[in-house]
Amino acid sequence: MTLGKYEPTIRADGTKDFSIPGPGAYTVKAGDTTYFSLGTEWDKITDTYGLDVAGQNMFDYFNKPALDDAINAGKEIRFSHNPEAYGECALKWEWDYLQEKHGYFALEKKGDFWYATK
Repeated sequence: MTLGKYEPTIRADGTKDFSIPGPGAYTVKAGDTTYFSLGTEWDKITDTYGLDVAGQNMFDYFNKPALDDAINAGKEIRFSHNPEAYGECALKWEWDYLQEKHGYFALEKKGDFWYATK
């Protein structure tokens, strides 16, 4: 399973278009691997269920179960962006959760990815 930061497309005028993933987005870098994305449903789900804007509720309700399912299915976990290089965000929360809940303890950089190690 590939985890990482979402990076939008940058239009010619410099505006960000979040409806189209940019070349550095984890959804693009994932290739043929599994990834979890709510895509354009993020805002709709946040509004419908009254979730916090920071995304902690979304993380608890959606990301954690997706991570649990990937681990239970024996999937390899890798990050397209170093989860230790960012502050409090879903990427860091994912890495923290994998360590606390599933016993991962290290990241190994291979090529363009950081692989979680148990």
